Amino acid sequence: MAKSTLSPYELRREEMIRERKAFLKELFPEGELESLKRDIAPKKRTLTPSRNQTPRKSARLQGPIRRSARLSSGGGKKKKFYSESDLDVLPANISVSVVRRSSKSPVPVELVDEDYVQRDPEELTRVATSTSEKVYDKYQGTTCHQCRQKTRDLKTTCRNKHCFGVRGQFCGPCLRNRYGEDAAEACEDPKWVCPPCREICNCSFCLPKRGQRPTGILIHVARDNGFNSVHSFLKQSKTPETD
Repeated sequence: MAKSTLSPYELRREEMIRERKAFLKELFPEGELESLKRDIAPKKRTLTPSRNQTPRKSARLQGPIRRSARLSSGGGKKKKFYSESDLDVLPANISVSVVRRSSKSPVPVELVDEDYVQRDPEELTRVATSTSEKVYDKYQGTTCHQCRQKTRDLKTTCRNKHCFGVRGQFCGPCLRNRYGEDAAEACEDPKWVCPPCREICNCSFCLPKRGQRPTGILIHVARDNGFNSVHSFLKQSKTPETD
């Protein structure tokens, strides 16, 4: 007789199954258990529409077929937006949509009248010098206008009295890489005005408002071409940041 390959657990399980079947056989006569299972089994529910009710599917097929205007015109693809200066270098067979400059007037620059309070040198150490020093905090953090990241590090403060929201808040890495400025020095300067108020902001929000495409992460390209910031690279390459 071949030795059983079942584990002790499996042997005990088989034994319990046999005991259960024997118990049910003694409890119910032959054939009564199967009829009991059929009686207690849930019955399938069949839906029959009423005579006065028209099936929705047939009613939908009788009317005209409606298509989404977005799908019929562009096939659901996103359009690319270009500025007027890009039309000269694009092939003639490409159809583009030009983003026009916003008609809103720029924010006037006027420094605040109140006396500037010198920051504590220890507080200036909270300015991040690299992205690895930034700690995310969605409750106590402050948002950078450029990268939109809410972190605990110290951000700049615009001294223009007409500046609003987070326009004047820039973290150390963004201000250095995108504009070549030092955030700690900007925090100490009582006359410092943020890039949006100077109309040189090259973030993904401000550029489309001026009819230009967002640049994406361009600092590596700028450094490869010998520039220390994206702003200086765009200015030298004659890519207009302002009209």
